[in-house]
Amino acid sequence: MNVFKSYTNKSVPVLLVLLCALRVAGASAESGLSVSPAVAVRYSTEAGRYYQLQTRVGGKWENVGFAVRGTGEVVDGLYPSGEYRVVPRSKGWVMVWADEFDGDGLDFTKWEKEENNYGGGNNERQAYRTDPKYCFVKEGLLHLAVYRDPHTTCDGKTQPYSSARIRTQKRGEWTYGRFEVRAKMPAGQGIWPAVWMLPTESPYGGWAASGEIDILESRGSAIHETTGAIHFGGAWPGNTYLAHSYTFPGKNAAEAFHLYALEWGPDKIEWFVDGKLCQTRTADEWVSAAAPDNPRAPFDQPFHLIVNVAVDGRFFGKTGQRADLLPPDAFPQILAVDYIRVYKWAE
Repeated sequence: MNVFKSYTNKSVPVLLVLLCALRVAGASAESGLSVSPAVAVRYSTEAGRYYQLQTRVGGKWENVGFAVRGTGEVVDGLYPSGEYRVVPRSKGWVMVWADEFDGDGLDFTKWEKEENNYGGGNNERQAYRTDPKYCFVKEGLLHLAVYRDPHTTCDGKTQPYSSARIRTQKRGEWTYGRFEVRAKMPAGQGIWPAVWMLPTESPYGGWAASGEIDILESRGSAIHETTGAIHFGGAWPGNTYLAHSYTFPGKNAAEAFHLYALEWGPDKIEWFVDGKLCQTRTADEWVSAAAPDNPRAPFDQPFHLIVNVAVDGRFFGKTGQRADLLPPDAFPQILAVDYIRVYKWAE
């Protein structure tokens, strides 16, 4: 093991150590064993400050992985041989989590598939199932597909449609941040795609006392618009909500991919579509029945992401939309997601 390079970038000392390639004991030249040198990167951190590891590629510095929040301890790791630097970040958003859906399947280190046949409390008519048919990654996109596939559970509960719901609970959860979703909606009436957030724990009580944040929701044949909302107050039925809608000035939600974003801070939550601010909610607009003296409750706890496609239910109210009116060849109805990214604000 030999010292390879050590230098300082913007006051962050970075020690790079070249690890020599070693033959595994007992391995022969005919074994096909392939080894490469690696670099050990070590740097000190300040608690609460964000750092971004970068490597030089073709004369330019490119980010390696996500930004790291310092704890005051030394950070180290092994990387392919090359030139590296660590840049402290401040006064801006830094990426701390993402799924670009570029692999061959769903990344189960980030997502869990849910199974539920009971309509989500909204009289929905889908069964959430774990079969790859209903949730898969292909050609750089996450696909959540709705089929007119009836499904009956062992207790005799039957739903006429099958779909998928995935979540990051216990795999990814955040208090505050910027959440970006680039997606294309399905266009069938009665089809209800959503990307939203729930608290990982429920310190203020059951739904919706501990809050819910809806980044985006779409109503089938009402694809000229998108909606967002927050739910709060007491536990059902003592809960309430604030909702808004945004009308697309050009191609609708099913004709093109759009960028949906939510910026959530201690005292304010904002929704954006294609970079345009479309709604702001402030802490004086929400309340917690369990913590009336805490103006930030219930939106001051870790929340996780959920992506799903429901069918019918109370969300459609008196719209007259109903999936049963769709012809057989309208299925599958597909929500396509290009990426989901999470950022934190670096002070």
